[in-house]
Amino acid sequence: MGTSAGRADDRGWVAPELAQAGRRPLFGGRRKAGAVNYLSVAAAAIAIVALVGTASFAVVQRATANPADEAMVSLGEREAELRNDTNVLQTAADLYVASVSDAQALADTSAATLTGLQGRVEAAPLAAAEAARASLASAASASLPVAVPEYRRASFDEKSFADVAQAIDDVRLAREALPALLARVRDARAGIVSSIDAFRAELRNVGAAIDAAAGAEVAKNDAAADSFRDAVRDAAAAVHSAQLAGGDGLAEMPAYATALDALRAENTRVLDLRAAEEEEERSRTPQRESDPPSRNQQQPSNPQPSDPPTTEPTTPPEPEPTTPPEPTTPPEPEPQPQPSTEPPTNGGTGESP
Repeated sequence: MGTSAGRADDRGWVAPELAQAGRRPLFGGRRKAGAVNYLSVAAAAIAIVALVGTASFAVVQRATANPADEAMVSLGEREAELRNDTNVLQTAADLYVASVSDAQALADTSAATLTGLQGRVEAAPLAAAEAARASLASAASASLPVAVPEYRRASFDEKSFADVAQAIDDVRLAREALPALLARVRDARAGIVSSIDAFRAELRNVGAAIDAAAGAEVAKNDAAADSFRDAVRDAAAAVHSAQLAGGDGLAEMPAYATALDALRAENTRVLDLRAAEEEEERSRTPQRESDPPSRNQQQPSNPQPSDPPTTEPTTPPEPEPTTPPEPTTPPEPEPQPQPSTEPPTNGGTGESP
């Protein structure tokens, strides 16, 4: 019995019938209960002391803290919010300036292209595109000046609660002014983008007109070589492909105008050459024009038996009487003045008094 009880103590508690009062093992019977209890009590005491110390320090610090310090923390948070809103406004302003620059460049570069297409495509879509271009140029020139306000903290006494509170109010007022500026910038950019989209829509109509005109011009100028007609087709196809890819096709339109001019010039040259060859061929062939029959070669008409031809005697014309020319007498010579033989008077001048 004693041996079985000892084994039970070694194994720990096994069964109720083997349990003995005051002999229940703690922690599997491997450690003594006294040492474990003291350690737990010490740890709990240390935790309580630390908690009480921390709470006491917080209470004392809060009671002795300056309200301006907490206000400075709040000021820093408000300034961070103001910087975020200012960055949003600056981004919107940069996008607006970029849109205005794109609109101005598009209006300037497209003017020469649309002028070069006159007489080469249908006039109606070209006129609509020119009107949209003029509207875009006007919108770009009337751009809104954007000035993003810059915030700088004024110098004040950071230990003064009143000064810190005034700084917080300044930040609040600066932040409240930003939404109105942001709305103006976004509305202005929306107007510019709308004008750009309208102009590009008209350019797509011009591209469709180029595609239609290319086929008509190729069919009309059939005297030129195939290479010239293929160049016009390729240039029109390049405009169409660029617009299908999302572009406006402005960069490809001048090539179409150049190819069409070359086609027309070549067609005119070939036609002129053919006309010159035909004229030269006609000049080499002698013109056989019959002369009208002369009076002597005309055949007399057959006289009718009832009207025999009658001949009248012709008398020769009498010669006109001629009178002999009258004899001409030579003209009589005019008398010449005789020189004077009297001596000169009045000082030898030879003049009479």
